[in-house]
Amino acid sequence: HQDLRVRCASWLKNADLLAGVVGGPMVVGLLTPQRNAMTLAAKDVHSTFFGLYRQVLQDGFLKAFRGGSRPTLAAMPQFSMIGPLYLQVYKMTDSRAAAVLAASVGESALTFAPQRRNAQIQYNAVRPLQQHIAVTPMSQISGPGFGFHVWRNGIAMMGIRLFSQYTERVVMRIPSMDRKPETRAILSDFSASMVSALLSMPFNQVFSWACCSPELAAMTHRQRVQAYLTFLIGNYCGPGRLSLLGRDLMVRISYTSFLFTGYHIVERRLRHLAEGV
Repeated sequence: HQDLRVRCASWLKNADLLAGVVGGPMVVGLLTPQRNAMTLAAKDVHSTFFGLYRQVLQDGFLKAFRGGSRPTLAAMPQFSMIGPLYLQVYKMTDSRAAAVLAASVGESALTFAPQRRNAQIQYNAVRPLQQHIAVTPMSQISGPGFGFHVWRNGIAMMGIRLFSQYTERVVMRIPSMDRKPETRAILSDFSASMVSALLSMPFNQVFSWACCSPELAAMTHRQRVQAYLTFLIGNYCGPGRLSLLGRDLMVRISYTSFLFTGYHIVERRLRHLAEGV
Protein backbone atom coordinates (compact mmCIF):
# COMPACT_ATOMS: atom_id res chain seq x y z
CA HIS A 1 0.00 0.00 0.00
CA GLN A 2 2.88 2.34 0.79
CA ASP A 3 4.44 1.67 -2.63
CA LEU A 4 1.10 2.41 -4.29
CA ARG A 5 0.80 5.72 -2.44
CA VAL A 6 4.32 6.69 -3.47
CA ARG A 7 3.59 5.78 -7.07
CA CYS A 8 0.33 7.76 -7.11
CA ALA A 9 2.10 10.75 -5.55
CA SER A 10 4.75 10.54 -8.26
CA TRP A 11 2.09 10.53 -10.99
CA LEU A 12 0.24 13.46 -9.46
CA LYS A 13 3.39 15.58 -9.49
CA ASN A 14 2.87 15.58 -13.27
CA ALA A 15 -0.81 16.48 -12.95
CA ASP A 16 -0.95 18.55 -16.17
CA LEU A 17 0.54 15.73 -18.24
CA LEU A 18 -1.72 13.19 -16.54
CA ALA A 19 -4.74 15.36 -17.35
CA GLY A 20 -3.84 15.20 -21.05
CA VAL A 21 -3.27 11.44 -21.00
CA VAL A 22 -6.43 10.64 -19.02
CA GLY A 23 -8.85 13.53 -19.53
CA GLY A 24 -8.23 13.98 -23.25
CA PRO A 25 -9.11 10.45 -24.42
CA MET A 26 -12.05 10.31 -22.02
CA VAL A 27 -13.83 13.38 -23.40
CA VAL A 28 -12.87 12.75 -27.04
CA GLY A 29 -14.10 9.16 -26.89
CA LEU A 30 -17.38 10.03 -25.19
CA LEU A 31 -18.10 12.80 -27.68
CA THR A 32 -17.56 10.72 -30.84
CA PRO A 33 -21.28 10.89 -31.81
CA GLN A 34 -21.18 14.70 -31.68
CA ARG A 35 -18.03 14.74 -33.79
CA ASN A 36 -19.69 12.44 -36.33
CA ALA A 37 -22.71 14.75 -36.46
CA MET A 38 -20.40 17.66 -37.30
CA THR A 39 -18.92 15.66 -40.16
CA LEU A 40 -22.36 14.94 -41.64
CA ALA A 41 -23.36 18.60 -41.28
CA ALA A 42 -20.56 19.68 -43.64
CA LYS A 43 -22.08 17.68 -46.53
CA ASP A 44 -25.77 17.69 -45.59
CA VAL A 45 -27.60 21.00 -45.98
CA HIS A 46 -31.10 19.51 -45.62
CA SER A 47 -31.22 17.61 -42.31
CA THR A 48 -32.19 19.35 -39.11
CA PHE A 49 -30.07 19.28 -35.94
CA PHE A 50 -31.95 16.21 -34.70
CA GLY A 51 -31.95 14.73 -38.20
CA LEU A 52 -28.14 14.65 -38.16
CA TYR A 53 -28.19 12.75 -34.88
CA ARG A 54 -30.79 10.34 -36.24
CA GLN A 55 -28.32 9.48 -39.01
CA VAL A 56 -25.49 9.04 -36.53
CA LEU A 57 -27.66 6.71 -34.43
CA GLN A 58 -29.46 4.92 -37.28
CA ASP A 59 -27.52 1.66 -36.78
CA GLY A 60 -27.75 1.70 -33.00
CA PHE A 61 -26.09 3.48 -30.08
CA LEU A 62 -22.73 1.72 -30.28
CA LYS A 63 -22.42 2.37 -34.03
CA ALA A 64 -22.67 6.08 -33.26
CA PHE A 65 -19.07 5.75 -32.01
CA ARG A 66 -17.79 4.41 -35.35
CA GLY A 67 -14.40 5.76 -36.36
CA GLY A 68 -13.73 7.04 -32.85
CA SER A 69 -10.89 4.72 -31.79
CA ARG A 70 -8.07 6.54 -33.62
CA PRO A 71 -9.09 10.06 -32.47
CA THR A 72 -9.45 8.72 -28.92
CA LEU A 73 -5.91 7.34 -28.96
CA ALA A 74 -4.63 10.51 -30.63
CA ALA A 75 -6.26 12.52 -27.82
CA MET A 76 -3.41 11.57 -25.48
CA PRO A 77 -0.77 13.56 -27.37
CA GLN A 78 -3.45 16.04 -28.53
CA PHE A 79 -4.34 17.12 -25.01
CA SER A 80 -0.68 17.06 -24.06
CA MET A 81 -0.51 19.99 -26.48
CA ILE A 82 -3.61 21.70 -25.09
CA GLY A 83 -2.45 21.12 -21.51
CA PRO A 84 1.29 20.77 -20.75
CA LEU A 85 2.67 22.37 -23.94
CA TYR A 86 0.33 25.34 -23.69
CA LEU A 87 1.24 25.86 -20.02
CA GLN A 88 4.97 25.51 -20.69
CA VAL A 89 4.99 27.99 -23.59
CA TYR A 90 2.88 30.41 -21.55
CA LYS A 91 5.33 30.13 -18.68
CA MET A 92 8.28 30.80 -21.02
CA THR A 93 6.76 33.67 -23.04
CA ASP A 94 4.09 35.11 -20.72
CA SER A 95 1.92 35.27 -23.85
CA ARG A 96 -1.37 33.40 -24.04
CA ALA A 97 -1.53 34.03 -27.79
CA ALA A 98 1.90 32.45 -28.39
CA ALA A 99 0.96 29.50 -26.18
CA VAL A 100 -2.33 28.96 -28.05
CA LEU A 101 -0.54 29.12 -31.42
CA ALA A 102 2.13 26.61 -30.39
CA ALA A 103 -0.43 24.25 -28.90
CA SER A 104 -2.81 24.41 -31.89
CA VAL A 105 -0.05 23.70 -34.45
CA GLY A 106 1.19 20.78 -32.36
CA GLU A 107 -2.35 19.51 -31.89
CA SER A 108 -3.06 19.56 -35.62
CA ALA A 109 0.21 17.82 -36.44
CA LEU A 110 -0.86 14.95 -34.20
CA THR A 111 -4.62 14.75 -34.83
CA PHE A 112 -5.34 15.90 -38.38
CA ALA A 113 -4.85 12.43 -39.88
CA PRO A 114 -6.99 10.44 -37.37
CA GLN A 115 -9.76 13.04 -37.36
CA ARG A 116 -9.81 13.09 -41.17
CA ARG A 117 -10.08 9.29 -41.11
CA ASN A 118 -12.95 9.49 -38.59
CA ALA A 119 -14.76 11.97 -40.86
CA GLN A 120 -14.35 9.78 -43.95
CA ILE A 121 -15.57 6.65 -42.17
CA GLN A 122 -18.69 8.44 -40.92
CA TYR A 123 -19.28 9.96 -44.36
CA ASN A 124 -19.20 6.50 -45.99
CA ALA A 125 -21.40 4.97 -43.28
CA VAL A 126 -24.50 6.95 -44.33
CA ARG A 127 -24.07 6.67 -48.11
CA PRO A 128 -24.53 3.86 -50.66
CA LEU A 129 -21.41 1.98 -51.75
CA GLN A 130 -21.14 3.77 -55.10
CA GLN A 131 -20.82 7.12 -53.29
CA HIS A 132 -18.07 6.00 -50.92
CA ILE A 133 -14.76 7.85 -50.87
CA ALA A 134 -11.32 6.38 -50.20
CA VAL A 135 -10.11 6.57 -46.59
CA THR A 136 -6.81 8.45 -46.59
CA PRO A 137 -3.88 6.54 -45.01
CA MET A 138 -2.86 7.68 -41.52
CA SER A 139 0.69 8.19 -42.80
CA GLN A 140 -0.44 11.33 -44.65
CA ILE A 141 -0.36 13.80 -41.76
CA SER A 142 -1.34 16.83 -43.86
CA GLY A 143 -3.60 17.60 -46.79
CA PRO A 144 -6.55 19.78 -47.86
CA GLY A 145 -8.10 21.49 -44.85
CA PHE A 146 -5.00 21.34 -42.63
CA GLY A 147 -4.69 25.11 -42.21
CA PHE A 148 -8.36 25.38 -41.26
CA HIS A 149 -7.79 22.57 -38.77
CA VAL A 150 -5.05 24.61 -37.07
CA TRP A 151 -7.26 27.73 -36.91
CA ARG A 152 -10.19 25.68 -35.62
CA ASN A 153 -8.08 24.19 -32.83
CA GLY A 154 -6.60 27.53 -31.81
CA ILE A 155 -9.93 29.33 -31.63
CA ALA A 156 -11.63 26.40 -29.85
CA MET A 157 -8.87 26.35 -27.23
CA MET A 158 -9.28 30.06 -26.53
CA GLY A 159 -12.49 29.36 -24.60
CA ILE A 160 -10.85 27.84 -21.50
CA ARG A 161 -7.48 29.58 -22.00
CA LEU A 162 -8.55 33.16 -22.82
CA PHE A 163 -12.28 33.84 -22.71
CA SER A 164 -13.17 32.14 -19.41
CA GLN A 165 -11.56 34.89 -17.33
CA TYR A 166 -14.13 37.28 -18.83
CA THR A 167 -17.15 34.98 -18.68
CA GLU A 168 -16.33 34.34 -15.01
CA ARG A 169 -17.10 38.00 -14.28
CA VAL A 170 -20.59 37.47 -15.69
CA VAL A 171 -21.08 34.20 -13.81
CA MET A 172 -20.06 35.90 -10.56
CA ARG A 173 -23.21 38.03 -10.79
CA ILE A 174 -25.30 34.93 -10.07
CA PRO A 175 -26.27 34.93 -6.36
CA SER A 176 -24.06 32.79 -4.04
CA MET A 177 -21.73 31.85 -6.89
CA ASP A 178 -18.74 33.19 -4.94
CA ARG A 179 -19.24 30.29 -2.48
CA LYS A 180 -19.28 27.63 -5.21
CA PRO A 181 -15.87 27.79 -6.95
CA GLU A 182 -16.21 24.55 -8.93
CA THR A 183 -19.69 25.39 -10.22
CA ARG A 184 -18.44 28.87 -11.10
CA ALA A 185 -15.49 27.40 -13.00
CA ILE A 186 -17.70 24.96 -14.92
CA LEU A 187 -20.21 27.64 -15.93
CA SER A 188 -17.39 30.02 -16.90
CA ASP A 189 -15.69 27.36 -19.03
CA PHE A 190 -18.91 26.22 -20.67
CA SER A 191 -20.06 29.72 -21.61
CA ALA A 192 -16.57 30.66 -22.82
CA SER A 193 -16.41 27.46 -24.89
CA MET A 194 -19.77 28.33 -26.43
CA VAL A 195 -18.22 31.57 -27.69
CA SER A 196 -15.18 29.77 -29.08
CA ALA A 197 -17.47 27.16 -30.67
CA LEU A 198 -19.36 29.90 -32.52
CA LEU A 199 -16.14 31.50 -33.75
CA SER A 200 -14.49 28.23 -34.76
CA MET A 201 -17.52 26.74 -36.55
CA PRO A 202 -16.68 28.01 -40.08
CA PHE A 203 -13.14 26.64 -39.81
CA ASN A 204 -14.43 23.28 -38.63
CA GLN A 205 -16.99 23.12 -41.43
CA VAL A 206 -14.31 23.73 -44.06
CA PHE A 207 -12.07 21.08 -42.47
CA SER A 208 -14.90 18.49 -42.39
CA TRP A 209 -15.96 19.32 -45.94
CA ALA A 210 -12.37 19.12 -47.21
CA CYS A 211 -11.91 15.68 -45.61
CA CYS A 212 -14.83 14.32 -47.63
CA SER A 213 -14.03 16.13 -50.92
CA PRO A 214 -11.30 14.04 -52.60
CA GLU A 215 -11.34 16.29 -55.67
CA LEU A 216 -9.42 18.90 -53.66
CA ALA A 217 -6.27 16.75 -53.73
CA ALA A 218 -5.69 17.50 -57.42
CA MET A 219 -6.14 21.27 -57.01
CA THR A 220 -3.51 23.94 -56.52
CA HIS A 221 -3.49 25.87 -53.23
CA ARG A 222 -5.15 28.83 -54.94
CA GLN A 223 -7.89 26.63 -56.37
CA ARG A 224 -8.46 25.09 -52.95
CA VAL A 225 -8.88 28.50 -51.32
CA GLN A 226 -11.43 29.40 -53.99
CA ALA A 227 -13.23 26.10 -53.36
CA TYR A 228 -13.27 26.72 -49.59
CA LEU A 229 -14.76 30.20 -50.06
CA THR A 230 -17.31 28.91 -52.55
CA PHE A 231 -18.36 26.24 -50.04
CA LEU A 232 -18.78 28.72 -47.17
CA ILE A 233 -20.56 31.38 -49.23
CA GLY A 234 -22.78 28.84 -50.94
CA ASN A 235 -23.66 27.20 -47.64
CA TYR A 236 -24.63 30.23 -45.60
CA CYS A 237 -25.26 33.22 -47.86
CA GLY A 238 -28.16 31.96 -49.95
CA PRO A 239 -31.86 32.57 -49.26
CA GLY A 240 -33.26 30.56 -46.40
CA ARG A 241 -29.80 29.61 -45.12
CA LEU A 242 -30.13 31.28 -41.73
CA SER A 243 -31.65 28.12 -40.27
CA LEU A 244 -28.72 26.09 -41.66
CA LEU A 245 -26.28 28.46 -39.96
CA GLY A 246 -28.17 28.05 -36.68
CA ARG A 247 -28.11 24.26 -37.02
CA ASP A 248 -24.37 24.15 -37.65
CA LEU A 249 -23.66 26.49 -34.76
CA MET A 250 -25.70 24.25 -32.45
CA VAL A 251 -23.89 21.13 -33.67
CA ARG A 252 -20.53 22.79 -33.02
CA ILE A 253 -21.56 23.98 -29.56
CA SER A 254 -22.80 20.49 -28.62
CA TYR A 255 -19.28 19.18 -29.18
CA THR A 256 -16.79 21.92 -28.33
CA SER A 257 -18.42 23.21 -25.14
CA PHE A 258 -18.59 19.76 -23.54
CA LEU A 259 -15.14 18.78 -24.84
CA PHE A 260 -13.18 21.62 -23.28
CA THR A 261 -15.34 22.01 -20.17
CA GLY A 262 -14.96 18.28 -19.47
CA TYR A 263 -11.21 18.35 -20.00
CA HIS A 264 -10.75 21.40 -17.77
CA ILE A 265 -12.69 19.66 -14.97
CA VAL A 266 -10.20 16.77 -15.09
CA GLU A 267 -7.25 19.18 -15.23
CA ARG A 268 -8.48 21.12 -12.18
CA ARG A 269 -9.26 17.99 -10.15
CA LEU A 270 -5.82 16.49 -10.76
CA ARG A 271 -4.11 19.76 -9.87
CA HIS A 272 -6.12 19.88 -6.66
CA LEU A 273 -5.08 16.33 -5.80
CA ALA A 274 -1.46 17.17 -6.61
CA GLU A 275 -1.54 20.11 -4.20
CA GLY A 276 -2.58 17.76 -1.42
CA VAL A 277 0.30 15.33 -2.01
